Amino acid sequence: MAPLEFDLVTLLTDIVARGGSDLHLINSIPPLARICGQIGTLPYPPLTPEGIDQLIEPYLSELRKATFEKDRCVNFSCTVGSIGRFRFNLYRSTGIPGATIRALPVRTFPLSALGLPPIVGTLASRRQGIIFVTGPTGSGKSTTMAAMLEWVNQTGRPGKVITIEDPIETLFKPIKCVFVQREVYLDTPSFYAGTLDSLRQDPDVLAIGEMRDVESMRGALLAAETGHLVLTTLHTRDASKTAQRIVRAFPADEQDSVREQLANTLEAVISQELVPRADGKGLVPAVEVLLGTPAVRQLIRENKLEQINDAIQSGMQAGMISKDYSLKTLYRTKTISLEEAAQRMRNPEILKA
Repeated sequence: MAPLEFDLVTLLTDIVARGGSDLHLINSIPPLARICGQIGTLPYPPLTPEGIDQLIEPYLSELRKATFEKDRCVNFSCTVGSIGRFRFNLYRSTGIPGATIRALPVRTFPLSALGLPPIVGTLASRRQGIIFVTGPTGSGKSTTMAAMLEWVNQTGRPGKVITIEDPIETLFKPIKCVFVQREVYLDTPSFYAGTLDSLRQDPDVLAIGEMRDVESMRGALLAAETGHLVLTTLHTRDASKTAQRIVRAFPADEQDSVREQLANTLEAVISQELVPRADGKGLVPAVEVLLGTPAVRQLIRENKLEQINDAIQSGMQAGMISKDYSLKTLYRTKTISLEEAAQRMRNPEILKA
């Protein structure tokens, strides 16, 4: 088979120049890129299985190859040429290799530059408890969590931060904090094992890349319960669904104790969604913030999780932010369009108020 006339450096240089976030390599179609939230083809010929192998092969270590052969998927991050760092997800579909490659920030951004409310920095300065950063895939959760860690690094007290990621995305340079960054499969067998190990390593802050299963949730709650600040992410769209997802993930006979753990440790849920800007120049986050106030903690203990959205509305003076309020503000400042705001709101009627 003739070699491709382009390589991965060429493709990634192209999508970065276009302001894209993700490159998709799929058999029988040209490479795809997601730009400003929309996916489209790049001006290259359709890919073959052999072509995809050629593009990916230079970035596969022996460990990554072995993992891919065994599990039929593998996640890792690495630097590509002089372009920057990228997160790779390799998989098989109908037995044929495919890949999704996401551009990682070359640096951490200040919270204000990400369009996040000031209270996010205040939350990052907490000394203990658990903070969830949630949202759908591609909503900027990892970027927000990295910005919170950098806030601690630059403005917080000196301390030790341990991250457990799959894969490692942002590489931190010590300023006020020392960082120990561990990658699942490479440095620890699982999020849960890495969390338990970390508790023996004297951390001040523990960042768990994602709570994927009951065991990783168990570990995160335990870490928060033992007096550490824990930051983690979940693929949930709002605070109410976050609490429900955590509690319902556990067996029925454990749910009462899990609600108690969550009520005792919850500092905040930051839920975000990226919305296209009205001027067409990228995306902006609409953010919901739930704080672990005594009233919210009591709702969790009493299993009144469906009332959490009402608690956000009544807690706005305490610093909580509802998703509808965030969207309304973005619309009123002409940052997003009426259509984009309305289709994401629980109660679009407030746009008329």
